[in-house]
Amino acid sequence: MSSAETTAAAGSEDAQVLLVLRRTVSLGVARLSEEKERAPCLAESSDSSSSSMMWATRRRVALDVLLVCWGLGTWLGVNGLFVELPVLIAVLPEGWTLPSAMVLAVQSANVGLLIYASLRNFSRISDTHCIYGLLAIGTIALFLNSLLYSKTVYLGGAERSIAFLALTFFVALVGCTSSVLFYPYLRHYRDMYLATYLIGEGLGGFTPSVLALIQGVGGEVECVLKPDNSSYIAVRPSPRFDSTVYITLLGLLSTISLISFCILHNYPGFASERVKEGAVAKEDEAAPRESLLQPQWVGVMVLVLILNAVNNGIMPSVQSYSCMPYGKRAYHLAATLGSMANPMACLAGVWLRPLAGRFLAPLLGLSAALFGYILLTAVQSPTPPMAGSKGGAVIVICCWVLCSGLVSYGRMWVYGWSRRGGARGMRVCGALGQVGSALGSLTFYALINYTTFFQQTPDCPAQPI
Repeated sequence: MSSAETTAAAGSEDAQVLLVLRRTVSLGVARLSEEKERAPCLAESSDSSSSSMMWATRRRVALDVLLVCWGLGTWLGVNGLFVELPVLIAVLPEGWTLPSAMVLAVQSANVGLLIYASLRNFSRISDTHCIYGLLAIGTIALFLNSLLYSKTVYLGGAERSIAFLALTFFVALVGCTSSVLFYPYLRHYRDMYLATYLIGEGLGGFTPSVLALIQGVGGEVECVLKPDNSSYIAVRPSPRFDSTVYITLLGLLSTISLISFCILHNYPGFASERVKEGAVAKEDEAAPRESLLQPQWVGVMVLVLILNAVNNGIMPSVQSYSCMPYGKRAYHLAATLGSMANPMACLAGVWLRPLAGRFLAPLLGLSAALFGYILLTAVQSPTPPMAGSKGGAVIVICCWVLCSGLVSYGRMWVYGWSRRGGARGMRVCGALGQVGSALGSLTFYALINYTTFFQQTPDCPAQPI
């Protein structure tokens, strides 16, 4: 081969690499706002076609199992810590403000994208090594959190759970950065395996909820008089196992995810299921160049902003205020079942045809009404409607589960719709989703911690009645 041909080939290869990277970033940015999710919510038309033929072609079951186990670890840590909040707020000094602080820590983990971009810019580190590093960081952070979550530091005039929040940040790095790492890696395998991976991500929200339901919360707080009858002591029944055991179990599941990826990447027996490098680079991302200022695009972008603010910023921040007046069990069930509803809604988007816009609007209207009631109970805490009654608890649990599922489906729908704008449309919607998540979390962190809109009541009255 002549030097001119070599140069031309190298230039063509560089162009293909740049095309793949551009495609990767476009897809990743659109998926970034999935971090509370704590579950996959971006079903695409290609996903639907591959999932509908999931068992129609010959496949390697061992590869399916490994992909499910690998996908399990993506949002496992974040989901697991969120559903553990009903137990954690009883032992950590932040109390009911802990969820808002945790949301802020998770949002901060989006800096992982910038770290990844810098590594790709200034070094030749491969995506595979980054995936190894992320999974290892998330696993180590979970094991450390199981030992250090209760350690506090006196800072700013109060005890703070610095260790828990810092380690939560490192746990969240896995999910937040997986958007630009894990999905592109899957393009090296046949299309039909994407649905399998998405099932694993869905289980990353479902499995911690099952563990939390098994753990329980130990029942309601009992107020017992001190021997001198001067005041009450709050006696908290213990769950079936404590948070140390629970977070350790999450660490073990994350270890399984790491081991699964190691086997997946290095086992030569899966070579027949991989796609040749040349085929991966030939993907065409051409899309009609349409104005994003058209009314339908403006509507979709506003919807992306609102849905992400609600789902990733507001709802997790106010859940303790909305549910705790109805009891620890109500909070526990709302958190765990709501977390289950999220991946179920997303998996419905993978397996079923997307709804038409005229059917989506009533569902979003219903979710707005449910969210309004949730916000009402949070603002009126500690005396929301029907506080302390079984009927009130059932209503608030149902509101949380239904609202979580509907908002998750709505987010999945609008991100899928944004694909018609090509890479540009996905980038804009992805960026607006991040802006919405940040605005929601920052606004409600300030409202909860620096105003009197949201009130926490003591477990027991200060003086005997």
